[in-house]
Amino acid sequence: DEESSGEPHSDSSADPSPGQVGSAAADEPGVAQVGRHRQGTADFPVGLVVRLVGLKQTQFNGHVGRVASPISPASGRVGVALHGAVWPGTLPGVPIALKPENLRQCPVRTNDEPALSVLGSIPGFAIVRLLGEGGWGLQDTIAEHIAELLRIHRVKASEVDVVGCSSHRGDYPIGVALNQNEHEWWISESGSMPDGIGCEFLEFRLGPVRRRISFVGVRIPPMPQGPLSVRDFHLEVPRRAPGSGDGGAEEWVEALTQSLHTLDRAGLQEFALEPPIEVDRVR
Repeated sequence: DEESSGEPHSDSSADPSPGQVGSAAADEPGVAQVGRHRQGTADFPVGLVVRLVGLKQTQFNGHVGRVASPISPASGRVGVALHGAVWPGTLPGVPIALKPENLRQCPVRTNDEPALSVLGSIPGFAIVRLLGEGGWGLQDTIAEHIAELLRIHRVKASEVDVVGCSSHRGDYPIGVALNQNEHEWWISESGSMPDGIGCEFLEFRLGPVRRRISFVGVRIPPMPQGPLSVRDFHLEVPRRAPGSGDGGAEEWVEALTQSLHTLDRAGLQEFALEPPIEVDRVR
């Protein structure tokens, strides 16, 4: 069985036996951004939020942390405390020493950040400047309307719902995947994960229209309490075939090129999505 709970942030757990257990959550407190491959000491101040990349121990790749100590002159490594960087109330782990080339800056949302434009477009103010009265010659009000059509909002926890799952053992309603109770989990049906392998999922609706999501959080019951806990997982988003229009057949495709991996620890584990995804549903 698979056990999990969550939001976009999220809680989740997996089963190396006949099923899986976990919880999941999704929220959009920030934007994951690619940093430079080599950065100087000043680029890693204490408190900076980073994501881990390119590690030989691949289970750590994609995890989010916060710089706990600057680069050591002796080892050339940075102290990073995993998790507790994106969602308040999550206790960070004990700092681990990492090479700067295995870290990428992950700016989080601020209250005064400018309005976002959809991925692949330029900022709204630049659209107005290029197309408006000081640029191509459209009335500024028309240019602002064009910019507004390209704006997108981050996902908000208050808008996120669990709308479906692959299977359900029935211990709790699937909506517990979004609460903070560490004694309630989504659990897939018995036999759904033979030998710890399967295709179990929770489906989340992120809002009435597309939202941008840059982080996901997963909580699992760690061993020895969590023999059903989710270990390897990926995100899927809905897509329609090119030219099929709004009424065309929909299929689910993987949103990232690599799977993500939970660590054997309690608390909410935070992962960065690079690039961010912009959808109305995810599973």
